[in-house]
Amino acid sequence: MQFNSYSYVLLLIPVIAVFWALPAVLRRWYVLAVSLAYYATWSIPALGVPVALCAGTHAAAMLMRSPGRTQRWFRAGVVWVLAIFLVFRYRDILKGALLQIHADPVAALLTLAVPLGISFYSFECISYLIDAKQGRIKQSRFSDLYLFVMFWPHLVAGPIVRFRELAPQFSFSKKFELGMLLRGLDRLIWGLVQKNVFANSLGSWVDTAFLKNAVHTNSIVDDWTLAAAFGLQIYFDFAAYSNMAIGVAQLIGVTLPENFRFPYHALTPPDFWSRWHMTLSRWIRDYLFFPVNTRFKGAPIPLYASLLGVMALVGLWHGIGWGFVLWGVLHGAYLVVFRIWESAREKRFPKLGDSAAARWFWRLFTVAAVTAAWIPFRAETAADAVHMLGTMFGRPRFVISYALNFYLLTAVCALFCIVEPFLCAWWHQAEDMLADRPLALSAASYLLRPAIYALGLLFFVMFDDRGAQFIYFQF
Repeated sequence: MQFNSYSYVLLLIPVIAVFWALPAVLRRWYVLAVSLAYYATWSIPALGVPVALCAGTHAAAMLMRSPGRTQRWFRAGVVWVLAIFLVFRYRDILKGALLQIHADPVAALLTLAVPLGISFYSFECISYLIDAKQGRIKQSRFSDLYLFVMFWPHLVAGPIVRFRELAPQFSFSKKFELGMLLRGLDRLIWGLVQKNVFANSLGSWVDTAFLKNAVHTNSIVDDWTLAAAFGLQIYFDFAAYSNMAIGVAQLIGVTLPENFRFPYHALTPPDFWSRWHMTLSRWIRDYLFFPVNTRFKGAPIPLYASLLGVMALVGLWHGIGWGFVLWGVLHGAYLVVFRIWESAREKRFPKLGDSAAARWFWRLFTVAAVTAAWIPFRAETAADAVHMLGTMFGRPRFVISYALNFYLLTAVCALFCIVEPFLCAWWHQAEDMLADRPLALSAASYLLRPAIYALGLLFFVMFDDRGAQFIYFQF
């Protein structure tokens, strides 16, 4: 059941109503039942995968409390999670290898589709084990861990949450407030608009233009526009899911962490990763990058190597293929280049580093570099990606190969990205101003907001494309 489907949106109404009608003591089990039912709409047999992951994770966390066995059971738990993740994530390669050695019955098990959301809840299980090892999780029940993993608003594609952030909220003891409901609806309806109006409108053009027969005839204008179009599509698509997840959780009084903060306004490559998929960036930073670099005490060469290696792993997490690896390595290279610049600036060019020219250079470099990196991420093959990058940087042929509407649509979406933070700031200022005027606040809550919601839902229906899944569902 897609987040942007009519069935999901309509079913939310009774689901949320029943939640608030129940006594607080029953809400926890009700949310778990709804989460299981939501996952079962995709595949009932696949429910066994998160059960197995959580069972192994919980058992390892319990056994880690035994004196002298913490490290052993921690490693066993991580291996368990990674084994299940890798078996399903890279099942095609494993299936081919098993068939070659005539292990047909085992290979048959790998014909199952990748379990929905496995990449995201695998991250959460590993963070649970690390936090348990470091003493941040004192005690928890299996049902706590299972609800943490299966909590339906963030189950499929994040935000990636930590147990200590989410579990304390599972008492569901908050009282219903109109403001909480309105904040949740704001995010939910805005996510629906982002998905159907922006992401889906760009998606049909992007899918056509990335076909193998098309990319080898593209001009420099085509490929740069195509890279920008896909960058905007994946932003609106993933930000839509995150906004809907945050909004739906808010409807039942649960706060999820933010996942996007206007990433194309980034000033530098590190700033981009502090704005894009923020919960993944935070996970990589705290659980992978910092532990690796503390061993080298800031030595530059290990630092640069770890940046490249970590970002290559982030690419591989998205899927097997040289395109994903190249995307990760490119981002690692951008971070290395910026680190080298920062080091040189402090020692040799302190005035130049603080100049407006340097700031604008890094701002433009970041947008252009991030846009170019989307090519290997989306291209059908590595050869297609190399050809397109070669056209973008070495074959200046200034013609257009597609309908003018494609270029205009991309420009309009890019323009919206530019003004988006200012519109958001205006919305919050208006709310703050109305907070001091009860009469105006009531009019906005009961008249203006419903009109905006109706307009958003109208756009959602008008631009509906039932075949358009969320891009990150495949990861």
